[in-house]
Amino acid sequence: MFLYNKVEYLNYKIHSNLGWRTPSDQYGFAKTVTSIPLVASEIPTAQKFYPVVFSDIERGGPIAVFSINEGTNPFINKDGSWERDAYIPAYLRRYPIATVQGEGDRVAMVFDRDSKGIVEDPEFRFFENEKLTSWALELIDFSVAYERDQLETNLFMDKLREFELLTMKHIGQNIEGKDQALANFISIDENRLKALSDQQILELNSKGYLAIIFGQLFSLENWNRIVSRMDH
Repeated sequence: MFLYNKVEYLNYKIHSNLGWRTPSDQYGFAKTVTSIPLVASEIPTAQKFYPVVFSDIERGGPIAVFSINEGTNPFINKDGSWERDAYIPAYLRRYPIATVQGEGDRVAMVFDRDSKGIVEDPEFRFFENEKLTSWALELIDFSVAYERDQLETNLFMDKLREFELLTMKHIGQNIEGKDQALANFISIDENRLKALSDQQILELNSKGYLAIIFGQLFSLENWNRIVSRMDH
């Protein structure tokens, strides 16, 4: 799991005293993160702030790009807070908690023991009287909803690949009269989208995919903002 360095299953016998205390640098753990996975339902919001691209033509899903400078995230302030008013992707809001689906409806909660927020003198405890607290149950609900959205995202990606809508693109700058590529990325191809049949367009629309597709295409206008941050 990306960002999760020391994953442990939550267990009362071992973790009865553990819980969460918000670190002073709340998002400091993401200060070197240049991109993060998104679920499809996030794209219409994330597209207002970041370029949204895809990790691979054959597999993987959408990601939000924060920077093209390796190891730097300009959306993290010096105090470890996220840039004010900028959307924070759910993957980061969920960290350091996650869930694993078991048999039937059973769900196991896992967490990153390396997180600075997991402490033995918490503001919010995982357990009280050997049972999960209402706070911990809310975390589980959020994570389960995220995993459900991930399944829907997989279906969305399957449809993009079925209709062969993904293509490789690049952004660049003109330096001393020569075009220099700054980043290669995978995007939906507008021309292939326009070439779809009426039936295919209706299918995308009936599934709610058209809004997501247009959100991804609109997000590409944010490449200029990302590039302008390179020297700041």
